[in-house]
Amino acid sequence: MGLRSVLSGSPVTELTEPVDPRFELAALSVQDESQPLVFESVAGYPDLSAVTNVVSSRERIAGALDVDRGEIVDAMTRATTDPEPLAGTTAAAFEHVATSPTLDDHVPIPTYYDEHERQYIASGIVIAKDPDTGVQNLSFHRLMYDGENEFVMRLVERHLHDIRSRSEGPLDVAIVVGVHPAVELAAATSGSPEMDELEVANALLDGDLAVTELDGLTVPAEAELVMTATIHDETRAEGPFVDLSRTWDTVRQQPVVEVRDLYLRPDPMIRVVVPGKREHAHLMGLPQEPRIKRIVENTVPTVQEVVLTPGGCSWLHGVVSIEKRTEGDAKNAGLAALAAHPSMKRVVVVDEDIDPADPDAVEWAVATRVQADQDIETVENAKGSSLDPSQDFETGTLTKWLVDATVPSNRDRAEFTEATVPGATEISLAEYQ
Repeated sequence: MGLRSVLSGSPVTELTEPVDPRFELAALSVQDESQPLVFESVAGYPDLSAVTNVVSSRERIAGALDVDRGEIVDAMTRATTDPEPLAGTTAAAFEHVATSPTLDDHVPIPTYYDEHERQYIASGIVIAKDPDTGVQNLSFHRLMYDGENEFVMRLVERHLHDIRSRSEGPLDVAIVVGVHPAVELAAATSGSPEMDELEVANALLDGDLAVTELDGLTVPAEAELVMTATIHDETRAEGPFVDLSRTWDTVRQQPVVEVRDLYLRPDPMIRVVVPGKREHAHLMGLPQEPRIKRIVENTVPTVQEVVLTPGGCSWLHGVVSIEKRTEGDAKNAGLAALAAHPSMKRVVVVDEDIDPADPDAVEWAVATRVQADQDIETVENAKGSSLDPSQDFETGTLTKWLVDATVPSNRDRAEFTEATVPGATEISLAEYQ
C-alpha cells in the first residue's frame, strides 16, 4: 500500500493549471487544508505531479488507517507495542533515473517563504541501519537544498544522530518521499532503538506494507521518490527554517548529504509538506500522543484520550481527557502529561464528555468549569521546547501551566452539563431540501 492507494479512495481537489514551486505551490496548499490537493501540472516539470494535505486532519489520518477518529492513538499504541514483521520483499514500483543528479532538474524542491528564501524538502524520511544491531531506523529530517546533488540536513540528537555517531566514516542512507501515511506516522514516532518503524507501519496496515531492498536497506516498495545518499562529516549552515511554531528557527551548522542515485515512479507524485502548517503539525505531534497517554495512564488509569492541539503547534499545548473519580485526578494527570512530553508548555485536563480534539469544546470547558485561583497551576523555571520563541533563551527555561477544566467533585454535575436540542444529532438538513 502506498500514497496512491490512499488518494484513490478519498475526495481530492485537482488543480490543472501550471503551478510554480517557488511560493505559488505553498500559497495554494494553505488555502484549504481540509482535503488532499493534487497539482497536476508543476511548472518546469512536465512529467510529474505534486500532492499535499494528505494528513491535514485527524479525520483524514483515521481514514488512511481505517479506524475511527477516536481510535487513532489506540491503533498507534498497538502498532508500537506489537509491530508486525515484514513478510518479505517485492519488486519496486520506482525506477532508477540518474546518478549524482542535479536534483532540481528532476524534481521540484519548493521555496515556501520569502523572508529567507530556502528550498527545502520537508517530507523526506531518512532510512538508516544501526551498525551494531542491524535494526533500521526511519525518521523525518528537513533537507535544505544546496545545489547539484547536495542537501544540508537538520540532524537532531535522536536515533539517527546516535547511529551516525557509532558508524565508521560517512553514513549511507536512503531518503524516501511519497509513502502511505502509516509509514509517515511510524517514521515520526519516538520509540526505542530496537523498534523498526517499517514494522510499526506494517502493523498499522494489517501486514499489507510492501517493501523492497535497495543498497542493503529495506524501503517501501511503492515510494514515489527514493534517493540513496551519504551523510558526510562536513557541515554547512542550515536554515533559517519555519518550524512548528510558525516562526523562523535558528541557523545551525549541520551535516552535508550527497545524493548518489535518484529513483522515481513513472509519472511520480511528489509529496509536499508545507513547513509550519497542519500536516507538519500532525506528523510531529500525533505520534507523540500514544507515549503521553501511556505515561499518564500510570498515574491516572482512567485517562481517555490525549491530543496535542494544532493551535498549540501540535507540540507546545495539549489536552487530556479523563474519567474523574476523585478530586486531584485532573492535576495528577496534567503533571504526568507535562513530564511525559517535556516540550509541552500548557496542558488542559477535561472530563470525558469534552472532545479534546474540538477547540471550541475545550474552550467551553475552560469558560464554564475553571476558576483561575483554584484550577490553574504553574511550574516556573522549567525546561521547555527549543521551538518556543517566548522562552528565556539565556537559561533555556520557561513557565509551564496546568488547567484543571473538570467539574468540581463537590458540585452537582448537572449544573455543568451542556444543554442539547432534541434530535439534532439524528436529523439531516438534506432530507428537507
